[in-house]
Amino acid sequence: MGTAIEQMKSAPLEERGSVYTKPTVVEFMLDRAGYSVEKELWRSRVLEPSFGGGDFLFSIVRRLLKSARRDGREWSSLTGAILAVELHEATFLATRERLLSVLAEEGLPARQAQTLAEAWLGNGDFLLHSIAGGFDFIAGNPPSVRQELLPAVLLAEYRRCFATLYDRADLYVPFMERCLQLLLPGGRLSFICSDRWMKNRYGGPLRDMITRDYSLRYYVDMVGTDAFQSDVVAYPAITVIERGLRKG
Repeated sequence: MGTAIEQMKSAPLEERGSVYTKPTVVEFMLDRAGYSVEKELWRSRVLEPSFGGGDFLFSIVRRLLKSARRDGREWSSLTGAILAVELHEATFLATRERLLSVLAEEGLPARQAQTLAEAWLGNGDFLLHSIAGGFDFIAGNPPSVRQELLPAVLLAEYRRCFATLYDRADLYVPFMERCLQLLLPGGRLSFICSDRWMKNRYGGPLRDMITRDYSLRYYVDMVGTDAFQSDVVAYPAITVIERGLRKG
């Protein structure tokens, strides 16, 4: 298992299903999730399960710091406010350096910036990463990876852990399952990914899961929209899902 994970940590971009999201789309998605600076964001906890180049992470950080600065919060009180995970080691290290630069631009001393970066960032496989507690907000663009590109031992472990990895389901499906499980009651998930899970056979278990315990708050069809920083052959949609069934 360890060897398979190390293999994925150094896999080429196309094998990791990494596609970066345009800043305007990121801001729209965070707004729809309710992660807005008008709120006391320092009281909440937000997850980015596959942070890549930091498209969501940096926007989250800037919103959090603006909220904390307005309310006079010490930077040391923010260590538990964000968890961001990235599998690919080189990407993790590069984005970590960019995060330190963002924190410096926001006026944080180097030592405090290092402390926050260490608390916020994790380098590992999100689907198997040890995570304690739940989240009020989850946002991101999960990796789209076909099953045949995964090491067999890793695929077998994913199938053991995630009921939604059914039939020919893409990797973003178990990402959604685990994220939904990590939401606190009333918490919101905001993802941009293929909408095939809403229509194809392989999406059946995920649809059943959402129907039982969650509410679809927003669905934005992004087909034909230039949402990503590179060309993508997909049927993207923004989906915002809340934990708990809507009344009425």
